[in-house]
Amino acid sequence: MAATMLLPLAGCMPQDRAVGDTHETPEAIAHDGVDRNDVGVGVVGSAKPVNADRDSDMVRALRQEGMQPMYAAANGDAGSQQKGVEGFVRRNVKIIVLCADSPTGWDEALGKARRAGIPVVLMESSIRPDNRTLYAARFHVVEQGTTPKGGADGIGDALMDIIDDKPHAKDMNVMLTGVHG
Repeated sequence: MAATMLLPLAGCMPQDRAVGDTHETPEAIAHDGVDRNDVGVGVVGSAKPVNADRDSDMVRALRQEGMQPMYAAANGDAGSQQKGVEGFVRRNVKIIVLCADSPTGWDEALGKARRAGIPVVLMESSIRPDNRTLYAARFHVVEQGTTPKGGADGIGDALMDIIDDKPHAKDMNVMLTGVHG
C-alpha cells in the first residue's frame, strides 16, 4: 500500500537531474506552461542584515513581474531556513528561491522539494556538497543597465524558464526587473 502511494511522486522527480533542469534543447512541440499570474514563489530569505534589501527587492520584483511571492524569514539560523523550504513544499508553491546562509545541511529539506517536484533556485548562495540534483539553477543578481558576460535575464523570465523546464544555464545572471535601488 505504501509503495503504491509513492508511485505518483516518483514521476515528479527526474533521475540524475534537478527538477526544472531536465531539458538541454528546446522541445520540438511547445507546450503551454503555467500562467505567470498563477505562480506561487516561495522565497526563503537570508538572516544576514546585509541581504535584507536584496530580499525586499526580490519580493518587489516578483510582484511587479506578476508572480505571487511568499516570504519566509530566516530568523537568524539555517534551521529556520530549512523549515521555510519545508513549509513551501507543504504549500505546493511552483518554485522555491533560497538565500542559503549556511552551505551545509540542505540534503533533507531540498530533498523534500525534489521529491515533491518543486524546483529550487539558490539565490547568491551555494550548498555543500554541491549536489546539483537538489537545485535547478543558481542566480547571481546583476544591476540593471549592466551587461555581464553571458547576459542577464529578468528574474521572472528566468524563473518561468525553470518552471516550464526550458533549457537554461545552471548559473544565471538575473536582474531584479522593475526595481530601482
